[in-house]
Amino acid sequence: MTALSLGLVHCGSDPAQPSGGQPSGGAPAAGASGSGVVPAGGGGQSGAAGSGAAGGGGGTSGGAGGTGTGGTGTGGTGTSGSGAAVSGSGGMPEAGGGAGGNAGGANGDCGKDAIVCEDFDRYPAASAPAGGWTAALRGAGKIVVDTAQAFSGKQSLHVTGKMNQDHANISRPIQTASPTAYVRFMYYVKSYPASSGVHTRLARLGTMQAASGNPYTSYSLASYNGIAIERVNSIYLRDTGTKLNDSKLLNRWSCLEFAVDMSGGAGKVKVDIWIDGKALTLSPAGSSSHGQTDPTWDPLAFEVFMLGLDGYQDDAEVADYWIDDISVTPQRVGCKPALP
Repeated sequence: MTALSLGLVHCGSDPAQPSGGQPSGGAPAAGASGSGVVPAGGGGQSGAAGSGAAGGGGGTSGGAGGTGTGGTGTGGTGTSGSGAAVSGSGGMPEAGGGAGGNAGGANGDCGKDAIVCEDFDRYPAASAPAGGWTAALRGAGKIVVDTAQAFSGKQSLHVTGKMNQDHANISRPIQTASPTAYVRFMYYVKSYPASSGVHTRLARLGTMQAASGNPYTSYSLASYNGIAIERVNSIYLRDTGTKLNDSKLLNRWSCLEFAVDMSGGAGKVKVDIWIDGKALTLSPAGSSSHGQTDPTWDPLAFEVFMLGLDGYQDDAEVADYWIDDISVTPQRVGCKPALP
């Protein structure tokens, strides 16, 4: 990972959030405490004594975070009147588990310790995802599930609007004791605001204050004269040769990943960005006008994950893109299937 211990490059400052307060929607309501990964359903009831009748239905999933899909057990043998049934199938967690729960997602490539795993296939189309996600909107910004594009399954998350005058985010509370977080999602873009001079934030990890509108309390995958990881309104690390509206990314699915490693403690946070599995070369940039004179960050708690249309500088171009197959995990899971 790229350590934040490089020299400072002075760049343009990021304007303050526009007047009028934070976008509607407010902070996401904390869900009921979940277990993270939902275990398989329990076994069926034993067969009727001496009859070899069919066993009972499969049990519900173990932890909070959703009701499993119960399977049917096979019948008992009737030997000594107690033929035990085979366990019913365990259910996938229902979309929208509580804080710490695994947000739904049936693509199966998030890993057993996933903090967030989401494919948007279990929500009604033409509306923002619910079940643990909270939408925050302003102006003509939209963030809805639709069927126009999908990397896996039949649906993905569609985001549209103009930077600054519009806003369209979803967020959810998360819980993890891990000092590292790897974020991966699939990204299909028709248009995205020009990176030069327009500061946008596509996805964030941070404290609950970030979801309440405080821009200083998160790490973000940002765009400002290149793709960057930013401790918001502070020093950031970026690749100026790669932008979110590059022609090579248009009208196709790409795999975006970023990582934050806080295991080194204060002043030793490390970050990385990958596109289609290839690591970007990151260099420091930022502005001392925000009181930051050193490109080292202290760790922030991972309490919320948010993504969507987020920026505080005007751009006439309408953003139009889709996101699918999100994972937030303690270890890197990479792009699946592997992209060329």
